[in-house]
Amino acid sequence: MAEDIAWPRDFDKVVNLRVQGIQYTETRLIILAIAVAIGGALWLWLKRTRTGMVIRAGVDDRAMVSALGINIQLTFAIAFAVGSGLAGLGGVIGGSFASLAPGVDANWLLYSLVVVIIGGMGSLGGAAVGSLLLGLTNNFSAAYLPSSYTYYSIIFTFVLVAIVLAVRPLGLFGRPA
Repeated sequence: MAEDIAWPRDFDKVVNLRVQGIQYTETRLIILAIAVAIGGALWLWLKRTRTGMVIRAGVDDRAMVSALGINIQLTFAIAFAVGSGLAGLGGVIGGSFASLAPGVDANWLLYSLVVVIIGGMGSLGGAAVGSLLLGLTNNFSAAYLPSSYTYYSIIFTFVLVAIVLAVRPLGLFGRPA
């Protein structure tokens, strides 16, 4: 049984962006603003703070960071807690936008894996670019396939993954470990 946890109906107003007559609901624009704000805050945290520096260094060489007297276990626990909180927030936002039902998690996990593969392991910018490419591929393939074949738009996702891995085996922004 699907469970609907929809946004308040006040956000269902259509907003005209005055770009080729494109209209979006306020809900979609709010979700986009939340995603951009969280992405920017996460980038600032990982690139501009001492904790972010320790996380990045600990991923590359855990033993060296520990030898410097930094409690890398605590730092990784903080990163895990932040990631878990963001996953929960993503689940709430995604669940309020789409419906929740048994088996829907497999789609979300597949998309997450594809985004990481396309963007490259450990790259926040790669994840952003990978998610944009995945979204564009899914939506354009579903829009341009005949209506009785839209179910096959998932094939274009794997074509995208194959092309990226053929050109850049570590992903678009991946680097060797």
